[in-house]
Amino acid sequence: MHNQVSLDGAISGFQIDMASYYGILGSYSAEMFLVGSNTAKSGIYMFSEEVPEETPEDFLKPKPIQNDKRPFWIIPDTEGKLEGLLHVFRQYEHCKEVIVLVSAKTQNSYINYLNDRNYEYILAGDIKVDFKKAFDELQKIHPFETMITDNGGTLSAILLDGNLIDQLSLIISPALTDKINPKLFRGLKLGERIIALEPLKAEIMANKDLLLLFNVMK
Repeated sequence: MHNQVSLDGAISGFQIDMASYYGILGSYSAEMFLVGSNTAKSGIYMFSEEVPEETPEDFLKPKPIQNDKRPFWIIPDTEGKLEGLLHVFRQYEHCKEVIVLVSAKTQNSYINYLNDRNYEYILAGDIKVDFKKAFDELQKIHPFETMITDNGGTLSAILLDGNLIDQLSLIISPALTDKINPKLFRGLKLGERIIALEPLKAEIMANKDLLLLFNVMK
């Protein structure tokens, strides 16, 4: 899990050095990149002036490229929020291919949309995605060593609470923000339980941000 926060734990309300942020994310050489459907959808409209048209090629699974180091994009989307939009990621130069995680409650219309365009999908869970089951199945289909995610509070909390995060990579910006800005770990509901972290690295970066790396104790 990789992310950047202000000193008060906020994920917005301060400036992020995008080149530095994605440089660190890329340095982990993950074969899988997990991104929530809300984050993926908002990113389309944040970084694109307009949604590109779907082309006939978008109905076909991309042909394998020798020594392709790009990650698969793994997107949990039980509600079909990205119907009509997945081709944006299939066209993205940094994405090898999209694999969608769905549940038994996902509408047939979305499943048909995925099938018509030859997207791989994994059905895991009755209502929401069962991530442990989904990751185990993904490992069988596309064996991998590292998956990385840099999502907001909701998915991050689910993964941490489910004991599915091995390491936490966190960039701390030396800034304080207004209380209205959402916090990264706002979704954790641990009760008396705590998630213990083992510090592995602390580095002051060239831009004065602080990079911290932890093992998640299990």
